[in-house]
Amino acid sequence: MRRRSAVALLPALAALPASSATTFPITPARDDKPPEALIYATFVEQTTIEQMIAGAGGRPALTEIESKRLLEAAGISTAMAEHARTADEAAAAAVRAGLPAVLKVLSPDVSHKSEVGGVMLQLGSEQEVRDAFDRIRRNLTERAPQARLDGVAVQAMAAPGVELIIGVVRDQRFGPLVLAGLGGVFVEVMQDTAVRLAPVDAKEARAMLDELRGRAILFGARGAQPIDLAAVVELIVTVSQLVSRRPEIKELDLNPVVAYAAGLKVLDARVLLGDRAPSAPGTAPDPNWEQRRRNLKRGFEARAVAVIGDKRMGGYMWLRALKRFTGKLYSVQIDPNEIPGIEAMGITNYKSLAEVPEPIDYAVSAVPRQVAPRILQDCVDNKVAAIGFFTSGFSETTEELGIRLERQLKEIAGGSAIALVGPNCMGLYNPEIGLCNFPDLNIGSAGDVCFISQSGTHTINFSSQAPLRGIRVNKAASIGNVLMLEGADYLDMMTEEPRTRVIGMYIEGVRDGRRFFESLRRAAGRFPVVVWKGGMTEAGARATFSHTGSLATPAAVWTAMVRQSGAVSVAGLDAMLDAVEMLARGRAMTGSRMGLVAMTGGQSVVITDTFATAGLEIPTLSDSSYDELKGFFNVIGGSYRNPLDAGGTIMGGAVNSGNLARILDILDRDPVIDAIVLEIGTGLRAQRWATHEDELTGLLDRIAEFNRKTAKPFCAILHPAHVETIVSRAKQLARERGLVVFDSFERSAAALRVAYDYWSRRAARA
Repeated sequence: MRRRSAVALLPALAALPASSATTFPITPARDDKPPEALIYATFVEQTTIEQMIAGAGGRPALTEIESKRLLEAAGISTAMAEHARTADEAAAAAVRAGLPAVLKVLSPDVSHKSEVGGVMLQLGSEQEVRDAFDRIRRNLTERAPQARLDGVAVQAMAAPGVELIIGVVRDQRFGPLVLAGLGGVFVEVMQDTAVRLAPVDAKEARAMLDELRGRAILFGARGAQPIDLAAVVELIVTVSQLVSRRPEIKELDLNPVVAYAAGLKVLDARVLLGDRAPSAPGTAPDPNWEQRRRNLKRGFEARAVAVIGDKRMGGYMWLRALKRFTGKLYSVQIDPNEIPGIEAMGITNYKSLAEVPEPIDYAVSAVPRQVAPRILQDCVDNKVAAIGFFTSGFSETTEELGIRLERQLKEIAGGSAIALVGPNCMGLYNPEIGLCNFPDLNIGSAGDVCFISQSGTHTINFSSQAPLRGIRVNKAASIGNVLMLEGADYLDMMTEEPRTRVIGMYIEGVRDGRRFFESLRRAAGRFPVVVWKGGMTEAGARATFSHTGSLATPAAVWTAMVRQSGAVSVAGLDAMLDAVEMLARGRAMTGSRMGLVAMTGGQSVVITDTFATAGLEIPTLSDSSYDELKGFFNVIGGSYRNPLDAGGTIMGGAVNSGNLARILDILDRDPVIDAIVLEIGTGLRAQRWATHEDELTGLLDRIAEFNRKTAKPFCAILHPAHVETIVSRAKQLARERGLVVFDSFERSAAALRVAYDYWSRRAARA
């Protein structure tokens, strides 16, 4: 069987669907050594490993025996092999190791031993060992004639067990990554692996095992004994720590690792060496970083703003967007044909920044790209704190001119502390002070939701649609090509904002992945962070480069990074809005068990399928709940199982029916229910709401009263059906009453699943 390496598995991971893992009790990694022993062991490990790496003499790969000795020095027990250079030496070594034996080729020119016929198994006698040695030598000559034969590694044939693969590779953006999965036929056929940023602790290592689709094999499927999970967890932790400490180790593969009911054996190992690159790759330190971030904050809270280069052809978009700005607004425009139109808007125009009578906190540049470096230098010279470059046409074009101009912008900005937002972006939005990056956005009140996006369109769409969903935006930033300030900088600033309750992000790529991960983990430890990644497919990755110049990150690595940080993922704007509405306006979810109320039998079936498909539970209610329900529930054309087919019992939700409140109260008190979802029927009643809105408001008042008193997450579903205008009004009235409302079963189930993922991950890390 062809031996798969950890790095070879990463592209395949991107194609795998996410699994909804069952959670098992976590067993911590073993650590019963006294502090003195640990200090001494660490010293021995470092000295031995240094010697072994130095002894490689510049070779890119250690032999199997060298690799195992390095692992032994790090405290990892292996099935150590003996080096044999002749057939007779191999036979003698096999007797010492114990028959049956295994022979594996040793060659500095061979990475995959099985591909050159370099592995021989189940050798039961000395003669079989000699014959196998000769076959390996012939195979190598035929299949890799340039490869040098250094002999074979000889070890005893291991007892059968559960085969695993554990390895570490280095990602260009995120540094060392640890990978674990089922080995043998499973890694070849199913490619069932999980990946995390290294190092990991015992909890994260155990979460990796829980994530595997074939995890039941680890716990004793079909009557087999469960494996020693604690030993596997300890191995994952130790390997991840080793490679995090040793940047010279470029790649490490343990495949296979055979796990038993007690203990495990590392049967094969490969270590690839590289340069002493930093363990967390990133960009060069920015000496002005702290002041640059302070200037970004000053830009968000601006008291004076200048718009540079706005034009009639664009409808004076930026000046119109900032017309309601509560501070001082100035225009800087030298074209005499444009100035009369600007002054007609009641805005003072100057022909240079130097003429503006007060310090500028934030500037917006809408000039052609050729002029952009000169404008930036002018802003630096006049001590402008922050500037958003709407101007595009830089590295995202891949043109030589665009790349050169962007390099000039970076050099100018890097020599100062100016907060350069973008370029190729819509810039900053703070509704509290009327700092808008598009006309007609909401202003006037401070919210509790922040949004960061590399797409200007997504920023505007989110900011425009959020108020309709009951989402109150605090700050939003369209950050474009992130030339000087990365997503992590905006994330850190919004995390420190005391009013923040949820952060949403649309990200296409990051330069310093490790710093982004740390910022994301810090934020998600305080409140929900919802991440929408652009460019998850190969075609999408190409599009992100043409859009913002970002380098795409492999999908599997990105997915693992978000999960490990404690944040949650969505795949579109509607899903982002749904998730943010649920997380910002709803309550924390303590479990995944849903209490569902539908209006008809058909809807009851569909809502069950939809929520179950999303990985949420629909449990049978408690006996006490059924005892109460059967006292008043109309079972003719209805059912009070879970979900409840309740249309006939609550008269379609009519305001004069007290049964709706009774049903919701029963679900609220039932200990097997963690969250409640109510379908408000629209198909049969919504037409009447158009002329009898009091019936709708009365119903919503009852539901809102329940929502105020329950401690459980609660949401309502209002299908647009054939009465979209009427239902749109109903959703507005519902949200005015503090209700979380969705258009469909699918969208509500998806939002609740995202909320459950966030709160369960946060609880697991507590």
